[in-house]
Amino acid sequence: MMRLLIVASLGMLASLAALGTGCSQREKLNSVQGKVLYQGQPLAGALVSFHPEAFRDNPPTGFTKEDGTFTVFTGSVEGAKAGTYTITIMCQVPVKTKTGGLSMGGTEETEDRFKGAYATRDDSQIKVTIKEGPNQLEPFDLN
Repeated sequence: MMRLLIVASLGMLASLAALGTGCSQREKLNSVQGKVLYQGQPLAGALVSFHPEAFRDNPPTGFTKEDGTFTVFTGSVEGAKAGTYTITIMCQVPVKTKTGGLSMGGTEETEDRFKGAYATRDDSQIKVTIKEGPNQLEPFDLN
């Protein structure tokens, strides 16, 4: 009985050790900061998404602050894996509507400031390469 307990304990320790090495072999995320300008001025409230060459469901993203700067997160963790990315940028702005109609309130209609010019990987021509370590990107100056 004691021998069986020792063998089972050793098996559990080996399994835990294997799990520990599997976690440490995950690809490292690298810090990424950047800035978005629109006609030379900081752009606030834009969603900046980093689409890797190999498709991934949850691309790294960031939102621009009042000064146009952003920090990239993959899920809830700061950073992105090293590699080449196509950048998409969307900035929702309120749509001006005709007055005189009945307002239901609650939601405001918006549209992309750039009319989709940078909204998809196929349309955007912005590409960056994230390297190992900290990455400070050149500003994206949109017109």
